[in-house]
Amino acid sequence: ETIKELKGEQIEDDIRAAVNLRVDLRVDETYIPDVNQRLTVYRRMAAVRSEQDLDRIMDEVRDRYGPPPDSVLNLAEYAAIRLIADRIRVESLDRDGPAVVLKFRPDAKLDPAWLFRVIQARGDVVLLPPATLKLDLRGSEKRAAVRPKKGGDPVAGGSWWAARARAGEVAPGFTRDEILRPAKEDPRAEGGLFVRVGGLLRELSSGGSIS
Repeated sequence: ETIKELKGEQIEDDIRAAVNLRVDLRVDETYIPDVNQRLTVYRRMAAVRSEQDLDRIMDEVRDRYGPPPDSVLNLAEYAAIRLIADRIRVESLDRDGPAVVLKFRPDAKLDPAWLFRVIQARGDVVLLPPATLKLDLRGSEKRAAVRPKKGGDPVAGGSWWAARARAGEVAPGFTRDEILRPAKEDPRAEGGLFVRVGGLLRELSSGGSIS
């Protein structure tokens, strides 16, 4: 690091954001049966330092094992969220019931004026001094987050791996309990956990960054 600094080269920040959104990230055993190969995918996803690396890993996984299931898409989105958190130097992202708490590092690369503008424009975020944001998952935003991209996979609400529309029918044989059972949380669905958190992080990183 000292040699790089003397040469004027950029020193990579080795401190990573601690992300705990309480989402099941276990890759389906039917998709990658071998436990060592699953662990390799986990490690590679956890170690990515750029969106290009993440895209490359997902392409390799897709080529080797076929179309990725929701569990792998969730893992990729989790990695993408951590990348953005690292970029603006978030110390930790913790889900606490119906809220997500974002704590910034002392050297966070964020313009305070930009931060306040983002908070004022939304209805679901509050600032807790000195350097913490609380995202209320029950609250609503005053305005939409990132809109879907044209062409390719849509990026709904800023999600890295878009949740695809699903149509379901109640088939014969379903019991009353099965019909009334709450739907499993889809963090990549519109308004889901990943969309809300990823959208906020992308909004924070889209302007007002300071060196």
